[in-house]
Amino acid sequence: MAKTNFQGRVFMTHPTKAIYKWLIQDSVRVGNTSSSSQQAPLYTEADHLSTFSQIEAIDYHTTHTISSIRITPYPAGHVLGAAMFLIEIAGLKILFTGDYSREDDRHLISAEVPKGVKIDVLITESTYGIASHVPRLEREAALMKSITGILHRGGRVLMPVFALGRAQELLLILDEYWARHSEFQKVPIYYASNLARKCMVVYQTYVGAMNDNIKRLFRERMAEAELAGNVGKGGPWDFKFIRSLKNLDRFDDVGGCVMLASPGMLQNGVSRELLERWAPDPRNGVIITGYSVEGTLAKQIMNEPDSIPAIMTRGSGAGGRGRGPVAGGEAEKAMIPRRCTVQEFSFAAHVDGQENREFIEEVAAPVVILVHGEQHNMMRLKSKLLSLNVDKREKTKVFSPKNCEELKIPFKADKTAKVVGKLAQLPPPSSTSITEDNTQLITGVLVQNDFKMSLMAPEDLREYAGLTTTTITCKQRLSLSAAGIELVKWALEGMFGSVEVMFEELRQNGEPKTNGTGADDTEISDDQEIAHDEVDRPSTILLVMGCVLVRCHKNGDVELEWEGNMLNDGIADAVMAVLFTVESSPVAVKRSSSKHSHVHDSGLSKRNPHTSVSIAERLERVLMFLESQFGHSITPIERPKIGKQEPKTAAADVDTVMASPSTGEDEDIADLEAQELARLHRLGVPVPGVEIRVDKHVAKVWLETLEVESSYSLLRDRVRVVIERAVETVAPLWTGRKGIMG
Repeated sequence: MAKTNFQGRVFMTHPTKAIYKWLIQDSVRVGNTSSSSQQAPLYTEADHLSTFSQIEAIDYHTTHTISSIRITPYPAGHVLGAAMFLIEIAGLKILFTGDYSREDDRHLISAEVPKGVKIDVLITESTYGIASHVPRLEREAALMKSITGILHRGGRVLMPVFALGRAQELLLILDEYWARHSEFQKVPIYYASNLARKCMVVYQTYVGAMNDNIKRLFRERMAEAELAGNVGKGGPWDFKFIRSLKNLDRFDDVGGCVMLASPGMLQNGVSRELLERWAPDPRNGVIITGYSVEGTLAKQIMNEPDSIPAIMTRGSGAGGRGRGPVAGGEAEKAMIPRRCTVQEFSFAAHVDGQENREFIEEVAAPVVILVHGEQHNMMRLKSKLLSLNVDKREKTKVFSPKNCEELKIPFKADKTAKVVGKLAQLPPPSSTSITEDNTQLITGVLVQNDFKMSLMAPEDLREYAGLTTTTITCKQRLSLSAAGIELVKWALEGMFGSVEVMFEELRQNGEPKTNGTGADDTEISDDQEIAHDEVDRPSTILLVMGCVLVRCHKNGDVELEWEGNMLNDGIADAVMAVLFTVESSPVAVKRSSSKHSHVHDSGLSKRNPHTSVSIAERLERVLMFLESQFGHSITPIERPKIGKQEPKTAAADVDTVMASPSTGEDEDIADLEAQELARLHRLGVPVPGVEIRVDKHVAKVWLETLEVESSYSLLRDRVRVVIERAVETVAPLWTGRKGIMG
């Protein structure tokens, strides 16, 4: 945080933040006493103090959201305040355990599996691989037997420990054993770690973050202290038989004792100095209780070497008391004989192989990533987990990446949008009523917030999404020197199909203006255009594609107005392209040219042929598409479909007869069919439908509604696609969206 450009937020549990204050200070102090004079410290005490205020303390089982990422801490059971983190990103749930323990010890809450949460990725430690720990009670009994054995022979017990975690557990074990065995109460127990002594205040403060055993002990001790009148010494961490040793200068090294000293790896510090002092005496013993890293003296001494290098003791002889790091050349030569006994009892706060496998199976994540372990142990655990896939229907993917190796794992997840606001008032169809032909289409604005999606109407954006909408109205003006409203309308119809006349300006006296030919301007005719400067042209508004307004003013100016968006902008560009060429294109010149100074019927169509295609013509073009796809297997259907029908066009005569088979049993079917055929002919439909036969499969297309019927779904779908494309092709842009009959 101090040496990088990191600007994010930092979260720690309350005990971890309190321990951090002392832990980093001790790390700075140890780093400054390093024997390497050329190695600069990674950080200073000033760096440490500057970062403390940036840390946010949080509690277990509380969820926090940072930039749409949700994190929830859970107890890890490694040390006081240790946490596993459940991280949720876009619906993907990742559980990162860090170091964790599932063992029920004397003071820590064991790691727990998040309840009711489906984990997608589990990132877990693999410290012990597949090795198994000795059961806790057996391990504690063996430890006390070893300690008392060393004391019985008059020796001293050295237990290298880390300042936090297992040291506190071992202190509870020793204090409890000494309380039950009075014969050892005269033997002193020390813990020589300034950091452990400082952090003991944190342990006394956060008793509530520990397990039921420590809480019970706290209540019992407090009751005893109240009876004795000394409430200040009633906590479970106020030991009766254990003393804190600030430094070795005050240590009277006479007789047997039990010494817990840090660091646990014996690389330097008090534990290394006492080892060099006590190693030559065969009565003494070293008990390793934690995890030892390869390359450290704690790992090497378990092989019981004949001698160990002296780096903390000056001078020669086993009893030398001068302390301090030895110079480099001398350190290579100075060796101390090792005659003390060495034993190992694993009290490391890490899960063993069996506990780790059980935890992984309980979480049941489809992807497991192994970290924090030596390569040999990690690969053995990976092989074991992969072997368990034999009996699984869904195989677990196991990864064991090296340091700094990047993993790319694809994940597929369903995205669900919640319908809110006005759209939610539409009742959803039941699962039984949804068919291939009966689906419900809902359109709206899809809003994503914190990886959660909501579908709502645009007018609900402010209420449900906290968003405001802005409409940009675009305007464009151009001038036409000769083209009149009829020519403009005719050209626009040729490009877009139907063009709606929205408004025409009236004379001040309420009478509609005419164009000099007697024609009423409210009904624009094709021969209305007159090229005469003295004739006023009315101001007319045309609506193109339902979104672009074209205002044609008296003086020849044309103004376009539309609501700005990607689709409307494209339509407006097309409208302007038509207007720019309306006075110069050959078809426009032919349309507006006249051999006479007066106006009469030129024989031209009053509407653009692109918008005045008859229904029969459109059906003929659709049938051309069907013939090109299915060849000569198309035959007309002579008899109409008798049943309830609702024509999609208002062009039907008022005397249309709605045929229904329920009008009476004695009604003549032939008469009904004749009436239905007559109605279809009035609409311009030549035959009721066509039949398409492909091999043994038949599809019927009813031309009025373009409905497709077939028991063979593949043929039915293919015919539908052909008809949809045909309608889009033969119909104008604007009316093509409404259907072949519109």
